[in-house]
Amino acid sequence: MGLSNFMPPGSDDGTGNGGGGGLPPRSPSMGMPSSGGPPDDVTDLLVDYNEKFKNADPTMFRDTLIEQVLSVVISKTKPNALLVGSAGVGKTKIVEDIARRIALGDTLIPDQLKNHTIYELPIANIIAGTGVVGSLEEKVKAIVEFASDPKNKVILFMDEMHQITGGSSSHSDATGRKISQILKPALARGDMSVIGATTSTESRAFDEDPAFARRFSRLIVDELSVEQTLAVLTTVRPGLMAHYLHRIGVSDDVLGSVVQIAEAISRAGQHRPDHAITLLDRAMADRVLEQKKLIVQAENAGDTALAQTLRFIPQVPLTSTRVLDVAKRLMTGNAQRKDLDIAALGATLTSRLQGQDEVFATLMDRLTREELNLFPTKTPTTWLFAGASGVGKTETVKLIAEGMTGMEPIILNMTEFHSAWSTSKILGAPPGFVGSDSNQELPFDTLESNPHRVILLDEFEKADKAVQRLFLSAFDEGYIRNAHGKMLDFSKALVICTTNAAQEALDGRMIGFGSNPKSISNQSLTRALQQAFDAELLGRFSLVVGFNPIDRETYRQIMAADYERQRERIVEAKPRLAQTLPASMPDDELRAIEEATYVESQGARPARKAVRIWIEDHLLVAQTGSTAVTSPSDD
Repeated sequence: MGLSNFMPPGSDDGTGNGGGGGLPPRSPSMGMPSSGGPPDDVTDLLVDYNEKFKNADPTMFRDTLIEQVLSVVISKTKPNALLVGSAGVGKTKIVEDIARRIALGDTLIPDQLKNHTIYELPIANIIAGTGVVGSLEEKVKAIVEFASDPKNKVILFMDEMHQITGGSSSHSDATGRKISQILKPALARGDMSVIGATTSTESRAFDEDPAFARRFSRLIVDELSVEQTLAVLTTVRPGLMAHYLHRIGVSDDVLGSVVQIAEAISRAGQHRPDHAITLLDRAMADRVLEQKKLIVQAENAGDTALAQTLRFIPQVPLTSTRVLDVAKRLMTGNAQRKDLDIAALGATLTSRLQGQDEVFATLMDRLTREELNLFPTKTPTTWLFAGASGVGKTETVKLIAEGMTGMEPIILNMTEFHSAWSTSKILGAPPGFVGSDSNQELPFDTLESNPHRVILLDEFEKADKAVQRLFLSAFDEGYIRNAHGKMLDFSKALVICTTNAAQEALDGRMIGFGSNPKSISNQSLTRALQQAFDAELLGRFSLVVGFNPIDRETYRQIMAADYERQRERIVEAKPRLAQTLPASMPDDELRAIEEATYVESQGARPARKAVRIWIEDHLLVAQTGSTAVTSPSDD
C-alpha cells in the first residue's frame, strides 16, 4: 500500500476521470474525442493521477528514486519501470508525486514528458464485466492502443502488478496470463510506457515469466529511516488535524513518541513510514471517540455543566500514553499482556517446585531486566532449560506462562517433529501438496490475535535438524513465513525450549556461580549442550540454565509440599472425607515412601503418584478399617 491512502485530508481528492495532460476535448454530441482521443469505455477504466494528486503534498526523501523512474520512462527501449519494496514504504506515493510534478510543470520533468498524463489502470477494472468471451481481450487491446498513441501522451501505472504475471497461487489464472500476453508486444517495442509496483515478496512472481520481467527495469524502494519518518509525520500532521476539525492537538514531542512506539510495538512486516502514519491517525481518531464518550457520560449523569465544558474545549491534546494504548490494541486487539508481578511469580515457583531456588533466582533476575525494556528488539526472548527428566522444567514454564499471560503456554512436543517433513505441521503444507488447501488451525495461528504468549518447545533436542533451523530463523529474525506466505510474528513472545541433553554434565552437580565444588559454570553447560545442538542455535538463546538433579532430601520435600496442596484441595471438595487426613505427612512415612519410590533418573515424577496412593490408602483404612491393597512400592 502506498502513502496515497494516507494523503492529508483536505487536499484535492479528484474524481479519477478528469481530463488533463494533453487529452483532447470530447465532442458533446458524439461522446467521442474530436481527433485521436480514446473512446469513453477506455477512460472509464483509468484513474487520472495528474488531476487527482495535483494538489497533494510533495513526497519526501524520494528525489533520487523519482529521477531514476523518470530516466527509465524516457528511455527509447523498454521505457518501463518496476518499483519493488516492502509494503508501506511509499511505492505508490512516488508515482503520485511524479504525476503532481507533471501537472504543475515542475522544472525537473524532462521535455519528453511534458504534457503527459499518468493514468492508473486498476486490475479489477479490466476484469470486471468480462464474462462474455473476448471482452477481456477487447478491453486490454483498447487500453494498449490508447496508451501507445503518441498523441495521447500516456504513462500507465499498474499497482500490485504481480497480479497479471500468473506467478503466484492466488493469481495464476488464465485472466492474468491473457493480460500479460497482450501487453508484451507493446512493451517490447517501446510503444507504451508503464510503471508497475509490487512488494519484495510478490515480485518473485515475475521470475515465473522471464519474457515479461525483462521488459522492466527494477528499482528498489527502501524503507525510510526513523528520522525521515518523523519528518513525514510532521508533514502529514496538518492534514490529519484538519480532518479531525482541529479538535485534536499533536505536539512535536508526541510525534516523536509515535515514531518510537511504532518501532517498538508493531507486527513483523510493517514498515516505515506507513505504520507510523497509521498509528498517528488511529490515535487521533481514538481520542475523538474518547472525548465524545466523556460528553455522553456527563449528559447521562445529568451534569450539564461538565458536558458543556467538555464540548467547548477548543482542542484536546493527544498524549504519548494514548498513542501507546492504541498501538497495543492495534497489535493485539483486546488481548493485553497482564501486569507481571515478579515477586509473586518468584514466590509461586519456590513454593510449587523444590530444589531449584538458584535457578528461579536467575529467572526472576532476567525477567526483571526484561521488564525494564531498555533495549527493545524485534526478536523474541529465548531461553533454554536443560536438565534431567522430572526436575521441573516443563512445570516452571507453565507457571511462568500463568504469571505473565494468565494462559497456558503454546506447547509443542518436539518428539513429534522427528523428520524434515514435520515442518508442515508448523507451517502448513506447501502449495500443490496434500493438505495445502486445508483450513486446519496451525499451532502458532493464535500469535496473530495475541503475540504476547509463552511458547514451550518441549524436548527440543529430539526435533529434526530442519525443524530446529526453522526456529533458528524465528529466533534470529523475529518471524517465519508459513507455506502460504503469511508472516508468523514471534517478536513479542517468550520462547522457552527444554532439553534432557547434557545430563552427564548435570548429574550430581548443582548449577550456580559460587565456590561450591559441585557447581557447573554456564560455559561448561553450553559446551555439553553442543553435542545436541548446533553452535549457532545455542548462540540465539539469551539465557541457558541447568536445572538441579533431584536428590533424596529434595524428593521428600517435594512429596511433603505436594501432600499439603492435595490435602487443601480435598478439604475444599470433600471436607467430611478429609477430616482424618493429618496436616502433614509423618517423617517416617516420607522416608519409607522415598525408599520405595525414589529413582534418580526419573526425578520428581514418582512423587506425585506416591502421595496420591498414600492419601487413598489412609482414607481407605479410616473408612473400612482394612489395610489398603496397593502400596507405593507396588508401582
